[in-house]
Amino acid sequence: MSDTLDPGMAAYVQKAREQNGRLAGLVDLSPEQRRIRAELFARMTAEPHPPGLEVETTYVTLPGREIPIRIYRPAGPPGPRPAILYFHGGSWIAGSPESHDFVTASLAANTGALLLSVHYRRAPENPYPAPTEDCFEALRWAASRAETLGIDATRLAVAGDSAGGNLAAACTLMARDRGGPAICHQTLIYPTLDADLDTPSYLAGTDPILTRAAMREALEAFLPNGAPNGDDYALPLRAASLADLPPAYLSIAGVDPLRDDGLRYAARLREAGVPTEARVGPGLAHSYVRARRLSAVAEDEFQTMCAAIRAALGLPAPPRW
Repeated sequence: MSDTLDPGMAAYVQKAREQNGRLAGLVDLSPEQRRIRAELFARMTAEPHPPGLEVETTYVTLPGREIPIRIYRPAGPPGPRPAILYFHGGSWIAGSPESHDFVTASLAANTGALLLSVHYRRAPENPYPAPTEDCFEALRWAASRAETLGIDATRLAVAGDSAGGNLAAACTLMARDRGGPAICHQTLIYPTLDADLDTPSYLAGTDPILTRAAMREALEAFLPNGAPNGDDYALPLRAASLADLPPAYLSIAGVDPLRDDGLRYAARLREAGVPTEARVGPGLAHSYVRARRLSAVAEDEFQTMCAAIRAALGLPAPPRW
């Protein structure tokens, strides 16, 4: 597998370094700096929303806390529609619906699904299981209010990138084990699924955005005491069984240290009888979805992913954005 960086991806990395300076890297940043960096990346990729996309914010209220959710409603006929609960990346430490607005607006616009972008509690202040439980509570909330939200509860999907891919995968396991809500599809975008930092993709060290050292810091923040024994949700690749999970699509970046997490998870899903499609974007680095305006390879991988989601949710192809 080639470790040569796609030229468009390289142009994105260079732009990020020029605009964000020292914060363009992930290593040795405090949680506050990581969060600032995420917002700087958001500014770099920000675009006006496509025509007809309506955006609003609501909240899941729970004892002692609330979970903000940004809702994206693409233009389309009235009536219930399929929905995607999206969990943002950011190493469980940074990221927000605002930092991922380009990603989530793009997914909503290019799939035609109603999209709910969830802002969970973040590490290190709130380590596992807080982020994971917040995402599952948001899933339960969306299913319980499907009629009010205009959601077709039979076509409720989850998706997430990086740490958010971990949370999306965990939610499918929790829904299976806790009697619902029913999830019809899962999309995992360069997900973090294990804590093995000695896989070939980690040791290659070819990703200019995400490093092995940065992932060590992220895992220590999320799991300060390591993964609990017998726990299937903190690191989904270590779950005892992946049987009876919803069909999966994994979008994997070719030079990402998390590449092997995605490939190993796809193999285990298939072994468990779960319909699974996995694609590796050649020459793409971590967070490639943000680079698709500069990289034709990133754009192709993103649009292929959207087509797979539309097929799973029974949606027609909207105008490309």
